[in-house]
Amino acid sequence: MKRKIEQQLLKWKQMPNKKPLLIKGARQVGKTYSIRAFGKENYKYMVEINFERDISYIELFNKTHNPIELLDYLKISFMDIPFLKDTLLFLDEIQACPDAITALKFMSEVFSCDIICSGSMLGIAIAKTTSFPVGYVETWDMYPMSFLEFLEAVSINKDILNRINQSLERLEAVPEILHDKMNELFTKYMIIGGMPEVVATYAETKSIKECLMIQRRIVNDYLNDMAKYAISGDKIKARECFQSIPVQLAKENKKFQYSVVKKGYNARYYDSSLQWLEDSGLILKVNRLAHIAEPLVSEVELSVFKVYMADCGLFISQFDDGDIQKIIRGDLSIYKGAIYENIAAQICKRANKACFYYEPSQSTEIDFIIKYEGEITPLEVKAGTHTTSRAFQNFVKKYRVKNAFLFSKKNTGVSIDGVIKHLPLYMLEIILEQEPDIF
Repeated sequence: MKRKIEQQLLKWKQMPNKKPLLIKGARQVGKTYSIRAFGKENYKYMVEINFERDISYIELFNKTHNPIELLDYLKISFMDIPFLKDTLLFLDEIQACPDAITALKFMSEVFSCDIICSGSMLGIAIAKTTSFPVGYVETWDMYPMSFLEFLEAVSINKDILNRINQSLERLEAVPEILHDKMNELFTKYMIIGGMPEVVATYAETKSIKECLMIQRRIVNDYLNDMAKYAISGDKIKARECFQSIPVQLAKENKKFQYSVVKKGYNARYYDSSLQWLEDSGLILKVNRLAHIAEPLVSEVELSVFKVYMADCGLFISQFDDGDIQKIIRGDLSIYKGAIYENIAAQICKRANKACFYYEPSQSTEIDFIIKYEGEITPLEVKAGTHTTSRAFQNFVKKYRVKNAFLFSKKNTGVSIDGVIKHLPLYMLEIILEQEPDIF
């Protein structure tokens, strides 16, 4: 399965003064697979060291950070590899060797070959590493497969996407038969999610049941990782926070509440556990804005936020089977719109958009606030057929925004003044990908 990160890696390879690359992301999002595929296709030689498997190399990096000594050792270990520009050195599961992360600073100055590192708990390792080589490495995040990657994996004709792009460019309705098909595919994507093993299984078998079994196994793997990798005080607390997410999002007020995790407990008790989940790439945090003013980050309320799962398919897999059947039949009102919110947060995060939410009053809410074309832009997501929102319209008028997007299952349309674009949610990824460059 082709991933867009491989195109980004090719651009990185072509940079004249590139730095070693650190790719972090949750376990099983496809980091190792994509890096291997990129290496085999674009280099004459590739050396792969997995620090969880090849533990002798941990001892090497523990002994020395001297790049000349490290290079000499590697040349002896891999005698037929020249370690020049046509070689990729791939250091996998580098979080298991913090000294290797530190050594990247010195390796970047001496090694002629390209260096890519990845790890499932790399975000946590970076947060804990006191001697992180700031300025000497480039750090990327990798996420589950996007909707467009999913469509390619299940062999959807590219002419269909060209027609969708055409409708978006003209802000005109998509032909109904195509619109219905895209809504159906997007619903399947939300259920299946973007974990590569799950997508590959669906592409081969079309069995939701088999996909569900794999998703639930992955969630169990994550829970086991919490017991294995979290510090002793956070092991149980991280599991409790993670398992509370479906309950948190089932509420009318989806704000994350520690008392929902365990009655009588507060942020002081759970805060580090939630941070661990975020650093490991398992959750997405969306903070509330106190006011609408530039810069948005100055208005963030750090103690008020929502928590979504990093993969919507894994989120849905935690529902009971009856609710999943309703979703398959097209009823997305379950969990009070949380499914649409989760997938929208996921798409924004993947597009490197800082996203927030805003409550103009106790009874009204703007689902997401992002920067689009350099301007404050509200996003609203509606699971049902009722897509009018007085709060959204009032926000648009009050702050005189240039763009406002209201997403639902409905077809494309534009408000009379041309500001509010009514679009199907399957277009959100395309909009963010095609955002005009402001420079």
